[in-house]
Amino acid sequence: MNQQQPSGNVPQPPHHGQTPPPGYGYMPPPPPPPPPPPQRVYVTAKPGGFVRAVGFIFGLLLFGGIFLMGIVIGIAIMFGRSSVDRVVLEEHYQDGGSSRRIAIIPIEGIIDWNKATFVRDCVDHVLSEDFDAVVLRIDSPGGGVTSSDEIWYEVQRLHKNNIDVVASYGGIAASGGYYVSCTADHIMAQQTCITGSIGVIAQVMTFEGLLDKVGIEPITLVATNSPNKDVANDIFHSWSEQDRAKVIDMLDASYETFLKRVADGRGEAIGDASAIRDLADGSIYTAEQAKASGLIDSIGYLDDAVVEAERMIGLGPRSAEVVVLRYPPSLFGDGLLMQAHQRTTSTPLDAERIRTFANELAAPRLMYLSW
Repeated sequence: MNQQQPSGNVPQPPHHGQTPPPGYGYMPPPPPPPPPPPQRVYVTAKPGGFVRAVGFIFGLLLFGGIFLMGIVIGIAIMFGRSSVDRVVLEEHYQDGGSSRRIAIIPIEGIIDWNKATFVRDCVDHVLSEDFDAVVLRIDSPGGGVTSSDEIWYEVQRLHKNNIDVVASYGGIAASGGYYVSCTADHIMAQQTCITGSIGVIAQVMTFEGLLDKVGIEPITLVATNSPNKDVANDIFHSWSEQDRAKVIDMLDASYETFLKRVADGRGEAIGDASAIRDLADGSIYTAEQAKASGLIDSIGYLDDAVVEAERMIGLGPRSAEVVVLRYPPSLFGDGLLMQAHQRTTSTPLDAERIRTFANELAAPRLMYLSW
């Protein structure tokens, strides 16, 4: 059967490739999106591996050179220290409204040759810089007989140059700590201070018993005309009464010197010679006991001692400029440098070193030391 074709103006579908006429109901596809903008790539030039390696090596050499230069300077200072003038620095302690100046000289720890040298340098500085008074700040149990006497001598130099001296005791100012300051114009101790211990002590080692146990027999020979050469000077035998008598004679002589120093400085405050001898039996005293007996003048702190020094030069409290005298700090620290030097220069323990060690132990060392 033949189909009838629709009549009228019915739209016909477009042929392939033709644009449909309007009104047919067909929507054209949307236009394609615009292309993205082109990307920009930035390239940073870096130095090559050779340049970086050269820069690293140069920096390493520069750092190493500075480090080695510091070590060389430190060693030069350490070994050349004895050949140059020692410098004393002034550390600020108190401002003052006047031109008068007071120096605090610290004497702390065991009194030895280094301590005596420091005090001598401080006294030189005081005399060259026109100070009006000195406060000896002492916190020491004492030390060597000779070193203590050298510091005592420096205090006399201050007196001869009309410098007023006040002693200020901290926690302890015993034996040599008292010896060096007993001629101060005024002695002031803190409430908790221990002082006194006026006397002399010596300690010596002998190894005779030890050598007997290990089967060693030491033999000491002396010249014909010096038969007493080994008296109190031989570490390898037990001490005889003759040995003890020799050392006690030296101790007694040092004790009499100590007693004279105390009498010169404190005789008026303590009283007669018998009273001084009663106090000088090696006993230690509290601050209250020392004040009651005349060994010290008053009880107070360092600031109180400074006020006393100001009073002695005719000023009111906090009127003088006050400084503490010290050595400048070392570049690397003496302790580390000395330890390194000793490690690099150490030698094996041989016979000569053993003999030296034994002789040092055998020699009696007299001490103004409390304990």
